[in-house]
Amino acid sequence: MVAENPLARWAVETIDGHTIYRIAARTAGQPVHDRPPVLLLNGCAIPAGGWSPVIEGLPGHNVLALDRPGFAGTPFGGGVPDLAGETALLQQVLTRHGATRLTAPSTAARSMTVRAVIVAHSMAAFRAEALARLRPELVAGIVLVDPSVEFDRVRGLADRLFGGSQLRSVRTLLSSRKIRSISASIAHRGFVRETVSGTVLDEGVFKDPYADPETLTSAFAEWLSYRSQAADLTALRASTGEVRVPTSALFASGLPGQRRLRALESGLTRLETRVVSGSAHLMMIDRPDEIIRAVEENAAR
Repeated sequence: MVAENPLARWAVETIDGHTIYRIAARTAGQPVHDRPPVLLLNGCAIPAGGWSPVIEGLPGHNVLALDRPGFAGTPFGGGVPDLAGETALLQQVLTRHGATRLTAPSTAARSMTVRAVIVAHSMAAFRAEALARLRPELVAGIVLVDPSVEFDRVRGLADRLFGGSQLRSVRTLLSSRKIRSISASIAHRGFVRETVSGTVLDEGVFKDPYADPETLTSAFAEWLSYRSQAADLTALRASTGEVRVPTSALFASGLPGQRRLRALESGLTRLETRVVSGSAHLMMIDRPDEIIRAVEENAAR
C-alpha cells in the first residue's frame, strides 16, 4: 500500500516520471511577484514531503517541489540518473512553472519568468550548482542544506553496470513482501539517526514509501549515480564561468575539510558558509527555521 503523500493536493503534472508540485503563496495581500519562487530539491532517496516544515514557513512564496520516478505512487521506469538529465529537468520545471502572472493597468496580463531560489539538500547540491552554471538567468540564489561536497574527476561505473534490465531485476527482488517490510523499517531507523529529533519523523514520509519496490529501486539508482554526478560537476566547474548568485551553505556537523571546501568555493563568488547547531543531516526536520532564514536572505539580496 502506498503511503498518503502530504503534498498530493499540490501536484500539477508529471514530467519524465517526476511528480511536480506547485504550492501557491498563502499570504493574502502580499505582492507575490516581488518574491522569487522557491525550488526544493530532495537529497538522495528522500521524498518531497520531507520539506513540509520548510514549506509551512514560506507562505509568501510560490514553492516548487518534485518527487523522483518511483516515489508518490509513480513507477520507476528509468536507469541510473545523470547530472545532465537532472539539470535539464530542472530547467523544464522552472520554465514551465516558475512564471508569475503580472497585470499592469495599461497592459494585458502577461507571463514573466522569475528567477528562483534553489534549495538543495545533500547530493542535490550537485544539481543546484550545475543549474546555476548552465542557466544562471533562472537562479536568484542558492541554499545548500548540509550539502555533499566532492571534487572527484573519475566517473563511477554504475551507469555502465546497471542498465534497465539489471534495475528491473533489482525491482523484482525487492517485490518480496518480507523484504519490503524489512526495507521500510531499516529506512526509518536510518532516517531517525539522521536527525536530533527523530522520534517526530512522519512515518508516512520517512517509512511507509520504502515498502514500495518502485521507491526502493529509484532510491538505489540515485545512490548508484553519486560518483558520476560528482565527477560531472567537477568537469562542469572547469568548463564554465563563475556563479555570481548569492549562495548559502548550511552545514550540520562542522565545515568540510579544506580540500572539499575549496572545491565548493571554486567559482561561487558570493558563497557564505555557516554551521547550524541543533541539527543532523535532515536539517529540514531539525532546523527548518535556519533554511527559511537563508531563503529569505538570498531572496532579498
